[in-house]
Amino acid sequence: MEKVEILSFPIYRFYYDDIENVYDTMIELKWIKNPNNWMWKEGPEGKNILDMPSLSRLKDWMKQCLHEVKEDLNLTCDSLELISSWANLSQQGDMFHNHSHPNSWISSNYYVSGEKETKTIFHTPNPYFDTIINPITPAIDDEGRKNTNLNHVEDTVPGKYIVFPSTMWHYAMINKDIKPRITIAANVFPSGNISCEGVSRLNITVN
Repeated sequence: MEKVEILSFPIYRFYYDDIENVYDTMIELKWIKNPNNWMWKEGPEGKNILDMPSLSRLKDWMKQCLHEVKEDLNLTCDSLELISSWANLSQQGDMFHNHSHPNSWISSNYYVSGEKETKTIFHTPNPYFDTIINPITPAIDDEGRKNTNLNHVEDTVPGKYIVFPSTMWHYAMINKDIKPRITIAANVFPSGNISCEGVSRLNITVN
């Protein structure tokens, strides 16, 4: 596990050893158009991609990674459970739109394929400019956006799995490579007895 401080909070990185088998599964899937790239066809139908038998080993490994995150954050819940998972594909010239992940507490992303240069950009408002005055001319980023945010750039590395807060806005740069960039996203929620200093308690079972 790698714990890295970005934008004043930690993200977690893990690395999976069975990259080729995951890629072989993903490249055979059917896809539908997303705003700026493609989404696994069965995701909007309410199915979880990590429930596919061919991805069971990856799912079990992710759950082990999340247990490490739970221990490091010293969470009071019984476990961190995967509540939804889907996949996205960016062909050459595609990008992934700016978004965050609702209906979850922690989010995660597994990089199936892609070049290092097709980066994920996490961002948060710069408090100097997130005000009623803006005495600057905003810089233009590589995607043509006016950007006054504080940014963290995360490389695309096949086999890498990152865990981050669901409220963090992020997007992916344009894929300039001929090979598709494929990612598996998975949302996470605490399960079991959740307590705050032993007083304010919530008991919830997530499945």
